[in-house]
Amino acid sequence: MNPPAVSRPSWLQRASAWVHRVNRKRLARRRARKQRAIDRVWFHANDPHRPDVARALQQRLAACSSEVRFSVLLWPPGGDAHARQHALRDLAQSMHPHWELLWPRDGADDAAIDPHLRLFEAGGSTGPELLEAALLSATGTHLALLPHGWTVAPHALLLAAEAADRFAHARLIYGDDGRVGWHGQPHSPDLRCDWNRELLRSTPYIDGLVVVRRDAWQPVADLHALTPRAAWWALLLRWTEPLLPSDVLHIPHVLAHRVTREYLRPELPQASDTELAVVQAHLDRSAPGARAQRGSEGGVHVRYPVPEVPPRVSLIIPTRNGLQVLRQCIASIVDKTDYPNYELLIVDNASDDPATLEYLRSLAGRPRMRVVRDERPFNFSALNNAAARSCSGELLALVNNDIEVISGDWLREMVGLALRPDVGAVGARLWFPDETLQHAGVVLGIGGVAGHVHRQLPRGQPGYQGRACVTQEFSAVTAACMVLRKAVFDALGGLDENHLAVDYNDIDFCLRIRSAGYRVVWTPHAQLYHHESATRGQRRPPEQQQRYDSEVAFMQSTWGPWLHNDPAYNPNLNLRRTDFLLAEQPRVNLIEPWYEQLVPLERAAPGA
Repeated sequence: MNPPAVSRPSWLQRASAWVHRVNRKRLARRRARKQRAIDRVWFHANDPHRPDVARALQQRLAACSSEVRFSVLLWPPGGDAHARQHALRDLAQSMHPHWELLWPRDGADDAAIDPHLRLFEAGGSTGPELLEAALLSATGTHLALLPHGWTVAPHALLLAAEAADRFAHARLIYGDDGRVGWHGQPHSPDLRCDWNRELLRSTPYIDGLVVVRRDAWQPVADLHALTPRAAWWALLLRWTEPLLPSDVLHIPHVLAHRVTREYLRPELPQASDTELAVVQAHLDRSAPGARAQRGSEGGVHVRYPVPEVPPRVSLIIPTRNGLQVLRQCIASIVDKTDYPNYELLIVDNASDDPATLEYLRSLAGRPRMRVVRDERPFNFSALNNAAARSCSGELLALVNNDIEVISGDWLREMVGLALRPDVGAVGARLWFPDETLQHAGVVLGIGGVAGHVHRQLPRGQPGYQGRACVTQEFSAVTAACMVLRKAVFDALGGLDENHLAVDYNDIDFCLRIRSAGYRVVWTPHAQLYHHESATRGQRRPPEQQQRYDSEVAFMQSTWGPWLHNDPAYNPNLNLRRTDFLLAEQPRVNLIEPWYEQLVPLERAAPGA
């Protein structure tokens, strides 16, 4: 038998593909040049030696309380005389004068020791005993940990003291960090989000200078048996376990630098056995029943338990015609989902295609399936609200009709998270059919209201700080695939069908969830395709554009301050892009305190 003929692209197709590749490369080079220019402006604006910035910092120092004192400890503790002298020279540049460097006594002549150096008796101890010995000798109100080989920014301790003075409840304070080349040229700032417990369980995202109030110190056993990275992770997890979210404070400025020529790389290391053990010990103390396992793309995947008798989940799928995507959606759920206890409620929103109507009739008699007819004008919020009232499940899953299941354990993964008492909603990782990201969490402010970060990131790339492939908290997730407890949905009155019939209803709902004190979590371990808006047109007629504009106005008037201060996104990052690039005009600067430039979200909630 002859092999099948292989069709070859025509010369016109090859030429078109070549032009497309050339244009992509030219566009990438143009964007890179523009971004390098923005980077230079950003570093200049954040230079503490710039005259106007230096004057402003001196004024802030004069207004800062002198009661805040820092005991600085290099991590891991100890080192040679060269490391000690390097640390002393570096700290001597600090604008904040009230600090001491803790160092284990090594027989040096005390009379020749720098007055800022406080020696403590180590007694040959290592690990937790060494840390306890350092703490007992410290005279500061706060312990400041800094990794070996890092340098402290001149304004770092000043900003930490200012934050400790302003936020008396803060127990742990951290900031951003950067890199400097061998000649002192800054590059690659590592800009973090605010406190994110689920992210810390997935990867030790907090690094660099970390300040801990003395009464927040928690002893950690067996540190000497851990690698430095695992020990650092263990400290962060142990210290933050008893803390409220408001007790952990993020300063959105670069506080420390590591000296390296390497640029920030989007890597997420695989978790080692010791790191898995550290996270598991933390889960045993704070989330019994949860299990830590290696993430398939790096980091740690925390699997939360589902009861032996899994609770019922009601999947609500609104549709209007769209037979092809609807059939694909239903078939993928039925054929691939390994969660045993669910029902499908298909809401037929006035379909008039004969083939679609015939398919819906065929579903009506199948087990675990119901089809209801709702002929009102399309209102996504109202359709879901009405359907939810007739659901029998303890949990709801809002699912678009153009979703296609990839991983069979998607629903079990989301249910495990949704059953956590402090979690209000859970979102999934959604892919376009071309294997680029469609949804990896929603950040407020992008595009004016909200946008999906890492949009169109190719499969296999971890994203900024590895955040495209680890579980974490976001301000919002899309209702194209959202799982939550029905009690939460009912308590908050469901989606807003009066003001947000089509767009941003899921964003508004997630913000109301957060206002009620719940967390919104995104997991990359529930994976589905999203054939986005396959049954809706891409262009809006004038009347739809008017409706969209009114929904944008409602979101901006209701949630305005929230849209400029997303705790899952650093205020130095761009709100016009979804790829975590630096902003041309950051929302914070060193001239004014960052907490006066960003409105605290507890004061920004509607009615506050």
